[in-house]
Amino acid sequence: MLITEIFHSIQGEGTLIGIPMLFVRTNVCNIRCEWCDTKYSFYGGREIALSDILNIVKEAKEQWVCFTGGEPLVQRDALSFVEGSLKLGKKILIETNGTVPIRNFTISDNIVLDVDVKSPSAKVRKPFLEENLKYIRDTDYLKIVIKDREDLDFAINFIRGHRKNLNYVLQPAWGSDIRMIADAIVETDLNVRVLPQLHKIMYGEMRGV
Repeated sequence: MLITEIFHSIQGEGTLIGIPMLFVRTNVCNIRCEWCDTKYSFYGGREIALSDILNIVKEAKEQWVCFTGGEPLVQRDALSFVEGSLKLGKKILIETNGTVPIRNFTISDNIVLDVDVKSPSAKVRKPFLEENLKYIRDTDYLKIVIKDREDLDFAINFIRGHRKNLNYVLQPAWGSDIRMIADAIVETDLNVRVLPQLHKIMYGEMRGV
């Protein structure tokens, strides 16, 4: 599997925010968002045998593994890695960009899927895979990063036009006005969570956190 980095840190976003995790960050992404904060994962990386990665997972003190990228689900060994980590007794958070099928990764209650819906400021040409909505479970969530009012309006319209009963997280892009987002959501009838990027509040824009 092509890996950018493996590190120990605190989950910085989404509904599992604040939980210590082993992060396995893969290389390569199929969409390359405008505001991606891990652009270094687009290139380079190193090939590590699946067995070696699973040995690291086995020895990790953390109960949770965050499988992220780049886009982790484009890796050839993605499913084997997830299945192997489950067999080791780990819980897994998969962070995926919403353009890759997730059906094969809903095989266990010990997997949580963080599925992106890309807002206009991301400037992504590949569309959100609507079929994925059929496989989102109560434990999973859709995340929409918000940079400005256009993004916020997009998010509100998306939620109202799709399954309202799903878990939604609105996350301000780093440097954006989280209060604007929170105040706007309070005025709606939507039951969504507005969460910052905790790891950036704690560490700033550092690699490997």
